[in-house]
Amino acid sequence: MSHKFNFKLMTLCTLLSAMLVVPALGQGQEAKGARYRAQQDKIIKDLKLAPEKEKAVLAVKDKYAQERPDIIANIKKSSDELKAALAAANPDEAKVKELVNAVTAGQDNLFASFKKQREEEMDLMTPIEQGKYLMAMSQWRKMMEKPKKK
Repeated sequence: MSHKFNFKLMTLCTLLSAMLVVPALGQGQEAKGARYRAQQDKIIKDLKLAPEKEKAVLAVKDKYAQERPDIIANIKKSSDELKAALAAANPDEAKVKELVNAVTAGQDNLFASFKKQREEEMDLMTPIEQGKYLMAMSQWRKMMEKPKKK
């Protein structure tokens, strides 16, 4: 009897722990995204642009940040469909080709979004400000790439 009770208790504890941890994983991603946006905003503020330029650059950043979730969702949807199509016993070549084109078009749209954002931001800055901005972003990316010690 004691073993059954212990097993049920352990199962219950495991389920409750999982229910608490899973939502926290999503919040971690949201927090990471918020930190990413905050750091970009800080880099822009550290450039000490004129107030109207700063607002314009932040508006450009926000404009492109709003369109990217849809682009990423479309890429994920097409990738999931491609994975399912390839998992079939006899994949339909035409369907796979269509999905490959959808994934690559989505990736092209995402890259174009980043490029257009950079071009619009640069158009708002002087060459000196552009150089400082590019160097600050480069340093920040290097910092983000470093593996975290555990």
